Amino acid sequence: MTVYESSILWFRSQLRVHDQPLFESRGGEDRPVVGVWVFDPREHLELVDGFPRAGSRRVRFLLESVESLRTSLRELGSELIVRVGEPEQVIPELAAELNVDSVIAFRQPGTEERGIERLLAASLGPKWKPLGYESVLEVEDLDVIADELPEVFSRFRRHVEKKIAFARPRETPSSLAIPQLPSGFDVGGVPDLRSLGYEVVDADERSVMDFKGGESQGLDRLHSWMFDHDNLQRYKQTRNGMLGEAYSSKFSPWLANGCLSGRFVVSETLRYERQRLANESTYWLRFEILWREYFRLYLMKHGPSMFLRGGPVQSDLAWGDPEGRFESWRTGETGVPLVDANMIELSTTGFMSNRGRQIVASFLSKNLDVDWRRGARWFEHCLIDYCPSANWGNWTYAAGVGADPRGFRGFDVARQAANYDPTGDYVAAWLGDRIGSLPVESRHAPWLAGGPTPIVDPERSLSEAKRRWDQLAAGD
Repeated sequence: MTVYESSILWFRSQLRVHDQPLFESRGGEDRPVVGVWVFDPREHLELVDGFPRAGSRRVRFLLESVESLRTSLRELGSELIVRVGEPEQVIPELAAELNVDSVIAFRQPGTEERGIERLLAASLGPKWKPLGYESVLEVEDLDVIADELPEVFSRFRRHVEKKIAFARPRETPSSLAIPQLPSGFDVGGVPDLRSLGYEVVDADERSVMDFKGGESQGLDRLHSWMFDHDNLQRYKQTRNGMLGEAYSSKFSPWLANGCLSGRFVVSETLRYERQRLANESTYWLRFEILWREYFRLYLMKHGPSMFLRGGPVQSDLAWGDPEGRFESWRTGETGVPLVDANMIELSTTGFMSNRGRQIVASFLSKNLDVDWRRGARWFEHCLIDYCPSANWGNWTYAAGVGADPRGFRGFDVARQAANYDPTGDYVAAWLGDRIGSLPVESRHAPWLAGGPTPIVDPERSLSEAKRRWDQLAAGD
């Protein structure tokens, strides 16, 4: 009888079977593999600023995604082992118990993730078989690309579009072989929210859509939004919307958890162009996928400096962090409707539009003079589409301490409101009880119609932030 080498496939942030890079490592269709997923309490339950790193909605989406992955692996003939604990302890124990020949996983760009990889390498020795970084690009060594990464996205984009192709999605195997598991072996159940100490919260009817975790849900969303309703052809014109499920793709929660493959999304935009039409909007979705790739590379390049107050460019703006302002921002009590509505949507649903994220990040770090890292950590807690590289990359960008081709970047909230919520429908949806009686023209500045004064004057506080920036630039 032939005996094949067996492997543990550690699923970290690739919770899917389509375009699954881990399957390429099998070395043959008959090689037995079993999946492992580990819920690391440090990554989710650790308290930061008084709240856990991951909130209830984010964890719910994650657990749904894991349950979906287990179903898919079982349909292919394999299994997903689930554990709660620290991966550097859990995985070597499993490798010994199952007597596998190798443990295979994709490297991750985050600093904490790299630290775990080093511990696994020391513990597992030659059984540890790390793969490269996952990428949407057809490149052999992503480390080289990261080392040479320009500090400005537009230069990276032009280089990629001229010299590097998008990679094709990998084929999904029709079946998988599984190692012989010991008698009575417990594969483990996917934990529920209550067992992890979370409250179960109901969905808010005002949410842009009912997000459910899992590969099948992500694929359904892609096909529905792109092909059934033809929304891709209007994406560039609608992507800055704030109300409704169709204004943007909203693929990000499934991309962040690896339920959707970036390569597959790109390939579907190209199929759409072949079958329907090609225009600036169909290109623009690939443009946004490149932004995600850029921030992964940016984190690989800059590592721990991404989490320092001065960011990769070490430009410490000496944020004053006035008492109470972060809490007002976090709870949607600044008195500025466009900021408050977005923050209430975030805490209530776990999602916020891209335009909204830019507005509230600018307001916190510029108008409120609050250390941007507090905002990044609150986003980490709330967002169902939290991804370390995208979240921290975008926050360093917004705060002016990361990749940015310009100098001072601050959003005029009144202008943003006029451009993206001109009739106040968005703020009315989330702040109806506060501004419902106001005329449309006063919804974004209720203090001008006798309403409460905001905690800072939007125009004056932005000017003050610009003055601080200019002083720093002048070396004062």
